[in-house]
Amino acid sequence: MGGARPHCRSCCCALLLSGPAAVLAGDGREYRCTPDVKYECTRNQCEKTADDFQQVESFGFNSKTGELSACLWTNCYAAGATVFRNATSARFIAMGRLMPKAHPGNEPVIVSLTIDAGDPRPIRDTMDKELRSFTAVWGYGRKGLSLDMGRCKLEKLP
Repeated sequence: MGGARPHCRSCCCALLLSGPAAVLAGDGREYRCTPDVKYECTRNQCEKTADDFQQVESFGFNSKTGELSACLWTNCYAAGATVFRNATSARFIAMGRLMPKAHPGNEPVIVSLTIDAGDPRPIRDTMDKELRSFTAVWGYGRKGLSLDMGRCKLEKLP
């Protein structure tokens, strides 16, 4: 096997072995994420989509309950997530098979939400809420997937 493959596999194993944390211990925070950029990806390429999706897509993670949520066009989804955190990184990944809420007959959707949780100098919005960058991947399937990137508002929970 060639040079980069074992290294990449080692990184993935280290991330997975760092553990699914039940929840981010002692970290009562709510991340409310809205995308700025979206890509639709197929096996061959990713293309940036039009700018009319921001009002119909959002993602959320509650570190106290471990619930991951997503609103995607005409339905919202939620479920408990498995959380992966690398001890040497301020990033974490919450991933889950989310169940539909508004239209229960719809298929579940798998979502992974990666959040950069440890910027020492976080950006703040006009309401003085901390913002964190995120990447969400969803719509995994034979035809491709969707990739959203943007900012999460961070709120401390009681």
